Amino acid sequence: MQASFGTPANALTVWGHSPSALHDLFWLSREVAVVRPGSIEPISPDARLFLLIPAGKLFRLHLRFVLDQLFWMPRAMYLIGLNPPTRRNPARDRDKKSMTNDHNHGNPGTLIVDQSPLAVEPAARLALTPHRQIADYWRTISTTDNVWMRLRRQYPNFGSIKVPGLAYAASGCQAMDYLQALTRDWSDPEIAIAGITRLAHRVYGPIGFDMSMLKNHTRPLWIGKGCDPACAGLTAPVLPDVVPVTIPTASNIGRK
Repeated sequence: MQASFGTPANALTVWGHSPSALHDLFWLSREVAVVRPGSIEPISPDARLFLLIPAGKLFRLHLRFVLDQLFWMPRAMYLIGLNPPTRRNPARDRDKKSMTNDHNHGNPGTLIVDQSPLAVEPAARLALTPHRQIADYWRTISTTDNVWMRLRRQYPNFGSIKVPGLAYAASGCQAMDYLQALTRDWSDPEIAIAGITRLAHRVYGPIGFDMSMLKNHTRPLWIGKGCDPACAGLTAPVLPDVVPVTIPTASNIGRK
C-alpha cells in the first residue's frame, strides 16, 4: 500500500513526505483513511474506516475503545474527545510499544509519550465512521463553517466517547514531536513507503544507505533520503531529508 504526496521543497520532509502525509500513510496502513474538511484528495479505496479530523492537525490515539463501541453499540459515527495521556520517562520506556502500534497489544488505558513538554489539546475532537458517504460529506464542509455542528446536524445518529490521545500541529516544532513519536508507533513503514527499507533492528532509511556512517544513534531511527552525512553522527530518532530553516535545529536532530 504505497503512496506519494507532493510537498514544497523547503518543507520538513522524511522520505519525501510531509508530517501530514506520513500521518495519513500510517493510518492508511491500518485500513483507516484520514479525511479533512475541504480536502480534494481522493479517499483510498482500501480504507475500511474513516477518521474525520480538522485541518492542520495530527493525532495519536488508540482506537480499540471506539471499535468496541462501533461493534456493540453501532452508530453512524462516533465523535471522539481526547483524554490527557500518561507521561512516562522515555529512558525507562523506550523499548515499550506505543498504543497505536498494534490494536492487540499493550494496556489499552495507556498512551506512552515523551517526558518533554508538548503543546497538546485535550479538548481536540475528531470522528470515526465506517461509512464512506459520511467521509465524502466531511470533505465538502468549508473550514470557515462550524464543521462539527454541521456534521452532527447532517448525521444525528452519532455516539460520543473519550480516549487517550494527543493532538499536534501539522507544522513547526510540534510536527517534529509527532514524527519522533511516530517512529515508535510505526514498526513497518517500509511496507507503505516506496524507496525505503529496514536497515537494522528498528532503523529505517533509503535503500542502499551506508550504515557505517551512523554513530551513537538511538533506536528507533528514521533516516531521510536527502539526509546530510554530517548529521549521521548525531543521536536523533529522526534525520529529515533536509533541516528546514523554519524548524529549530535542536528540535530536529539534537534530541535523545
